Amino acid sequence: MKKNYIESILGLLTLVLAISFLLKFIDVNTDNKSTYNLRAKFLKAGGINIGNDVKMRGVKIGVISGVSLDKDYFAVVDFKVYENIKIPKESTVKVASDGILGNKYLSISPNGDFIDLLSVNEEIKNVEDYESIEDQVSKIIFLATQ
Repeated sequence: MKKNYIESILGLLTLVLAISFLLKFIDVNTDNKSTYNLRAKFLKAGGINIGNDVKMRGVKIGVISGVSLDKDYFAVVDFKVYENIKIPKESTVKVASDGILGNKYLSISPNGDFIDLLSVNEEIKNVEDYESIEDQVSKIIFLATQ
């Protein structure tokens, strides 16, 4: 009888521990920071998905909230940036990847002064289109054959 009592306590402790880990996991993966929306248009978006990171100089500053095509068949990428991060209008945005097999993310390079800043729902005009590995290899082969 005493053996069942100890097993019940251990089972209860395991259940409490599992629930606490689940709650911590949900808390860490929930974005509670206030954000503002921005947009960029690309000829090739290169595998960007909703939920991928937006980074500036390697630091996460936001999340991609939408990817769609406009009437001119440009890839429109909508993203949210943390409200405390201000981005100059002359900034450049490009699709980058974390290594060969890594996730894609938007990389923002701030250019110009920090006086003229982007506002809510504004579009970043300076974009660099995505270059896949195939594009890069074909450039190398083209240069090698000349």
